Formats: sequence, C-alpha cells, structure tokens
Amino acid sequence: MISITSDFHLGYGYNTERENDCFFVLDELLKEQSDLILFAGDLFDSRVPRLEVLSEAMHFLAKLKTKESKIKFIECDKKINKRAIHGIPFISIYGNHDRRPNLINPVQSLEKAGLLINLHCQKIVFELNGEKIAIHGMSHVPEKYSKDVLNKWNPEPVPGAKNILLLHQNIEPFIYSDGDDVNMKISDLPLGFDLIVNGHIHWKNEVKLNNGKLILPGSTVQTQLNKKESEIRKGYFILNPELKFKEIKQRDFYYEKANTNDEVEEFLKKMPEKELNPIIKIQIKNTSKLDLNIIEKKYKEKGILVFKKEIFNTFEKQKTEILRKQLSAEEYGLKLLKEKSKFKDPEDLLNLIIDEDSKGVEDLLKKNFKEKINDN
Repeated sequence: MISITSDFHLGYGYNTERENDCFFVLDELLKEQSDLILFAGDLFDSRVPRLEVLSEAMHFLAKLKTKESKIKFIECDKKINKRAIHGIPFISIYGNHDRRPNLINPVQSLEKAGLLINLHCQKIVFELNGEKIAIHGMSHVPEKYSKDVLNKWNPEPVPGAKNILLLHQNIEPFIYSDGDDVNMKISDLPLGFDLIVNGHIHWKNEVKLNNGKLILPGSTVQTQLNKKESEIRKGYFILNPELKFKEIKQRDFYYEKANTNDEVEEFLKKMPEKELNPIIKIQIKNTSKLDLNIIEKKYKEKGILVFKKEIFNTFEKQKTEILRKQLSAEEYGLKLLKEKSKFKDPEDLLNLIIDEDSKGVEDLLKKNFKEKINDN
C-alpha cells in the first residue's frame, strides 16, 4: 500500500491553540499499513523550522524506520543513504516553504540524516508485490522557471512500471492564490505517467489525464482559511491498488457571512460543542455596526473566532490586500519585489534576505547587474 500526501506545514500555528493541528496527520500515517509514503512538498511551514518542530518531524520519520514494509529498493538516479530505505521509505520533494536557494534546506538536512529521500529532477525505482514502482520528482522552483525546468529534465516513464511524478507548482487552472505567477498548464505535463501528484494547492482534487490522473492531495492543516477550505475536508490518498482518499483528524472549519449582530449571534448560538474547538470565520460588511470585541468575549467558548470585513474603500482594499489574499508576510514581500522591481530573481533575493545571507545577496545583485549590462 502506498500513502500519497503533501503540505504538512509543520510548525503552522506555533504558540497558538492550533499549534498541534499540523501534527495530527503524522499520528494517522503511523497507524497505516503503508509500504511507501510519497510526499509532494512543504513538509515545514518555514524554511528554518523551530527545533521543537524539527524534532517532531525527526521523531515521525525515525518511527517509520522501525516499521515493516514489503517494498524492495531497485535503483536511484543518485547515491542515497541506505538508512533511508529501511522500514517505510519516505520519498519527498521540497516545496516553496522549504526551499532555500544556494543553501541547504530542512528537507535536505533530513535526507543527509538518512530519514527520507528527496528528489529534484531525479527518480527512484522500487518493487512492491512483484510490480515496479518508479517515483519521479521535481522539487519546487520559482514559477517562471517551472515549465522550462520540467522540459529540460524531460522525465521519461520507466517501461513496465507504475510511474508516479511528484511536483509542487501552480498548474493552471490550479493556482494557490489570486495574483500568483503561473507558467505551467495541464497540457504542459509530460505523458505516460499513471499518476501526477501536485502539492502546493491546499484543497483536494482529481483530474483524468489521457491514460493517467492528476491528483492534488491538498494540505493536511487549514492555513488559508478561505471558503474553499471550509468546503473540502483534509486527508491523504491511498493507492492499494485502487486510489482512495482518506480523511484525517481535523478541526471543523465554518465560513459564514453576516451583516448584523443578530445574524452573528444566531449562527454562534446554534454551534454544537466539539471535541476540538472549530475554526469559525465570519465575513461581515464594513458598513455593519458590530461590536466584535463583545461578540468574541461572549462566544469564545464556541470556537476559534476569526472576523473578516468586506472592504469597499479603494485605499482600505490596498491596505488589507495581504489579508484578503491570505498571504504570509514572506509571500507579500515577494509580491512587492515582483511589482516594484525589475529584478530577475526576486524569489531568490527574498530568500537570501530572510536568511540574513549578506554575501549571497551581494553576489546575486552583482550577477543581476552584470547580466543587465550584457543584455544592453
């Protein structure tokens, strides 16, 4: 049996009521009788995770090494740590939240420790119950390069095997959020794969492709808190031999609209008690005269309350754009760099700034300056 999942975002909600939500999936996967786990990126919510978060990931991956699996290793395009194929192998690509250009990222660190195998424009082949399983993986690259990198790599299915391709990109029409760059369409995906697994998108979906299928496992924890996340449950896929989706333990998430105190209170009064406090997001018009502080104090036992105002004023729209599009501070910084500068590699520059790599910033700026001179 193969478990297929993505976007754990370990560390999301740290130091809040939701700080353990991201770890629910780890417990559930440890209970499965998996022979192999495939992961399509964004293991961590931050490219430099806290030690408390890193230790949870290491504990989970180490536990997999103690379990039995019928999987047999055949070959890999690169040299691998033999410890990584003991027990239940965890085959991963890194996502945009993990990626650190020119620096080792946390997923690569775990690979060095023999806890997982990370693929980037590489493949690994196993045998399970007499059938060859070929896993091909391309870790996240800046969106404007995604199509070119995929075409240059040009992954070819292994004859006689079940071929699975792991990606972590925007693939039109599946885009993480409005305004995101997108450079790849479904029609650009390579042919001949039984499954193409794409992370990055936080809701589950399945699309038939010629003789194969594109699947989006979605994230295993609510992070965007938009309406779509309130409508689609979290979980992961199981291939055994048919493909099925299995829901995991998660908080209920409600997304409602209201214009008056009475509407808000009527909805909250009907909210049943849950084992886990649900996430309750209420969108209200900015013309509504609601005392949100009073409502929050009165109904705080009902769940985790999040209020969002509809904005009609142009200035206020710009001011709250980061919230409206559910962007993190890092993602918003990247958006500003793209809009306000003509820098060739804004994502790489932002990552170096975040990592406080002054030498890397200097080298990248010099490289960009030289390329502009040569172009002119």
